Amino acid sequence: MRSTTPLRAVGAATLLALLAACGGGDGDGGAGDRPSARPSSSAPAEATPTPTADPLTAYDPPTRFEQHGAGLRAPGVGAVALDEQKAYYVAPGELVAWDLAGDEEIGTLKAEASSWTHHPEHDGTYKTIPYSPGLGTVDGKRYAVAAFPTSTKGSGSSPDSIGVEVVAMDAESGQEAWRTKWDLPRSDESYLVTYVAGVVGSTAVVVSHGEYRDPVTYGIDLVTRKETWRKDDFKAQLVQGTRVLGQKRGADTALSLGAVDGANGRYLWSGMGVGRDWPVKAFAPDRAWVGDPEGRAVVDSATGKDLEYEGFGEKLHSIEDCVDDQLKTTFCFSRTVRGGEISAYDRGGKRLWRVGGPSDDSGRKEMILTSAFHGVVYATFNGGTGAAIVLDGATGADKATDPGYAPVLVNAYVGLSYGVQREIDVLRATR
Repeated sequence: MRSTTPLRAVGAATLLALLAACGGGDGDGGAGDRPSARPSSSAPAEATPTPTADPLTAYDPPTRFEQHGAGLRAPGVGAVALDEQKAYYVAPGELVAWDLAGDEEIGTLKAEASSWTHHPEHDGTYKTIPYSPGLGTVDGKRYAVAAFPTSTKGSGSSPDSIGVEVVAMDAESGQEAWRTKWDLPRSDESYLVTYVAGVVGSTAVVVSHGEYRDPVTYGIDLVTRKETWRKDDFKAQLVQGTRVLGQKRGADTALSLGAVDGANGRYLWSGMGVGRDWPVKAFAPDRAWVGDPEGRAVVDSATGKDLEYEGFGEKLHSIEDCVDDQLKTTFCFSRTVRGGEISAYDRGGKRLWRVGGPSDDSGRKEMILTSAFHGVVYATFNGGTGAAIVLDGATGADKATDPGYAPVLVNAYVGLSYGVQREIDVLRATR
C-alpha cells in the first residue's frame, strides 16, 4: 500500500523521494478496447509522472492536461468515482479514498479477512471491475460505499459459507462509517460477483450474482445499514435519479430490461429483451443506452420505451460507446464501413453533427472518442501515435489541438487515463 504521510509537511527533497517511492505497480488497468490516452505529439513522451503538490485549479471545461502525481492503483477507470478533488475506487478486497490535490491516500477500508480478493479459478476477476463505489449524501454526511464477496471456511460438520459484505466510508475523513454482511443460500456456485450499482437517496443498491447463481438486488439504508428491500432475479446495472435499471429474469429464464423504484424496490416497468452480457449505461439524465450487439438501443428510463435515434440500428454501422457530457449533449463513437465516426445528440434525440464515417468528405483525420465533459469532446487520432485533440461539442470543430492528453474520465479539476504501467494516470487540468 502507498504511504499516507502528508506530502505537504515534508521538504522538497523528501517530497521527491516519497513520490518516486510511490511509483506505479504491476496492476492491470482493465482498459479493454478503450484507447489509451497517451500524450499528444506536442506533449513530453516521458512516462514518469511529474511530481507536484500544487493546488488543483478548476476549469469548466478543461482543455489541456499534464501528468500529476503517482497515479491510482485502481484496476480500471470503471472502478473509480471522481468527487471534486477526491477519488474513490474499488480494488481487490478494499475501498480506497485518494486526495487528488495532495496525491495521497486518505483512507482505506479492507474487506473482512474471510472476504475473497481472488479466486484461483478466475484469474483476472478484478481486471474489469465494472462499477465504481456508490456515492451518496444523507443529512449532510457523504458516504462512499462498496460491496465484496465473502467466503468463510467451515469447521467440523459446519460447511463452507459465502455471503456479501458492504462497507461504508465517511467520505470527508476517509474513516469507516459502518459495515454489514449477510450469508447467502448454499449453492454449487463458488464464484460470486458483488458490487454497488449506485445510490438512490439514502439507499445503496447492492447486487450479488454468480456464474450459476441467480442475481439478487438489495436496497441497503445508508444510515441504519439495514436491508429495506430486495429483488430476486433482478440484476441492477444503472441508477438514474430514483430509478434502478437492470436485467429482469422471467419464469422461462428469458431476460428483459426492467426498472424498479430505488426507494422501495417496486417494479416500475419491463421492456425489451436483453442478453446476459449486454451493458446498460447512462445516455442522458432520463435515457439509458443498451449495448445490443444487433444495433444498440436508447430507451426512456421512465417507461422502458425504445426510442428512435439516427444512426442506431443502421447496417454496417456499429455503435461502440456513448458518453453524456453532464450538461446537454451526448456523444457516441461508431465503427463504420469507412472508419470511426463521432456523433453528437441533443437531449431530444436530434443528431447535431457527426465527423468521420461514410458521410464525412472533409478529409479530416479519423478520431476515436475517449470522453466528454461540459460541452467538449476528448479524442485521439487513429494513427497509432496516441496524439490527442479536443472538439467543440456544439459543432464538432477543433477546439484545442494541444491538450496533452485525452482523458477517459473527467471533471473540472482532473482527467484519468490508462497509464503506460497499466495503472491509472491522474492528469491535472491546466487550462
